[in-house]
Amino acid sequence: MPVLMQVNFLPGEKHDRETREDLNAVARFISGLPGFRWKIWIRDPATSMRGGIYLFDDLAAARAFGDDQLGPRLAEDGARDISIRYFEIDEEASAINHAPLMGVAAAS
Repeated sequence: MPVLMQVNFLPGEKHDRETREDLNAVARFISGLPGFRWKIWIRDPATSMRGGIYLFDDLAAARAFGDDQLGPRLAEDGARDISIRYFEIDEEASAINHAPLMGVAAAS
């Protein structure tokens, strides 16, 4: 069952120095993760909150990245208020609303 991972954090100083090239390198790394399907990068200019909405094949793949890699890395880089949450997806209702779940047939 696909799992959505929602990540939010306030960036540390290291994040403020990131270039487009740095972000693109991170995006390429994430694309190669086992069980990864897609990510939407998010930013709130009013609060400086950053994060992402990720789709993984299953909870094990999501947690392998979120808990074992991303959370510790964000903390190491000085991020604050780190939140990583995992959600099951109602595939049938989501398909009706055109969610890009890949491999889920749209209900009629």
